[in-house]
Amino acid sequence: MAVPQPADRGAQAERTLLAWLRTALATATVLVAVGRELVAHHPVAAGLVLACTPVAAVVAALARRRYRAVRLDNHLGHCGGAGLLAAGGALVVAGGAAVLAYVLTG
Repeated sequence: MAVPQPADRGAQAERTLLAWLRTALATATVLVAVGRELVAHHPVAAGLVLACTPVAAVVAALARRRYRAVRLDNHLGHCGGAGLLAAGGALVVAGGAAVLAYVLTG
């Protein structure tokens, strides 16, 4: 009987990193596109949208840093930095929801 090979312990971290990077890129793209459209009619909302765009870049940078930390052998199983990443993601989502509510009601 063959001995089962252990799964690649870095695969999950890499998939998670790629998901965070895709989300951050898509969020930044949508924020810039929506911000450009809002400038003429809703300058306040456009400013809020465009101000949230750098937060998406910060989320991508935090995801990359987290991935590097998780790949270290002595760091496996620790969740350091995950709170910052979650807070950045929540901030981007909250900003987008606030601007959407502003545009829909105004």
